[in-house]
Amino acid sequence: MSAASEYKKMLNLRNRLAEAPTMTGQVRAAMKHLGVFDYIHLENLVPQHPERRIRGVITEFIKTGEIEKLGNGVYRYAGKTRRRTLLDVIWHLVRSRKRFSTDDIERLSSAARDTVLEYLHCLAHMGYIRQARRGIWQLVNDPGPDTPVNTTKCARLKRIRKKQGDGR
Repeated sequence: MSAASEYKKMLNLRNRLAEAPTMTGQVRAAMKHLGVFDYIHLENLVPQHPERRIRGVITEFIKTGEIEKLGNGVYRYAGKTRRRTLLDVIWHLVRSRKRFSTDDIERLSSAARDTVLEYLHCLAHMGYIRQARRGIWQLVNDPGPDTPVNTTKCARLKRIRKKQGDGR
């Protein structure tokens, strides 16, 4: 590859990285792209940010396990880890049991009964489970391991926030 095409490629990458809304997002995208990197390579991809801020992001990502330090000044992007929520636990139990009771899910997940019922009703509304009889549920459509988003709750919260915003 010629030096001109290499330079053009670098500019395109910088422009794509600059589209991320935050500095942390830009640095994260650069790290993902590079995979294994040192500070100089990272700084070349996000030159618009001060050195100390980029070093601060690297330090935070090391603490959270998002990047690993391989050696003196050499890092590897390991990926963003997400903590399992109660909904993740409930969804895992639903998928593994196929047929279950509300009491079982409540006991095994350690979630409040209201939380379990709200999420089960949400899953039923989305067509993933159905109520076989009172208190007994059955998985009817398994979309995979990713926890379905509780869109019903999100929509309700959005309406509440909008009402509160109009009342001010």
